[in-house]
Amino acid sequence: MSNVSVIPFATTILVRDSCLCLHAQRAARALARLFDNALKPVGINNGQFSLLMSLNRPEPPPMGPVANLLAMDRTTLTAALKPLERRGL
Repeated sequence: MSNVSVIPFATTILVRDSCLCLHAQRAARALARLFDNALKPVGINNGQFSLLMSLNRPEPPPMGPVANLLAMDRTTLTAALKPLERRGL
């Protein structure tokens, strides 16, 4: 860590209070918790709901377009599908 400059604490406070990225992430987590609580009675979370809705088409969709729609890579999509498949959803 010899070449690492120290960021002043005042900068940290400024970023905490004004950074759109941090605020968007915080809002996304809060919304995810709200949706998770709303979906709890049916036994799924918000990610699973989004995945199920993206799959609800007349014909089975290819993995690539579903992954793109959900902003996931195909490996993550495959992992997310496994618990739903085990439950017969």
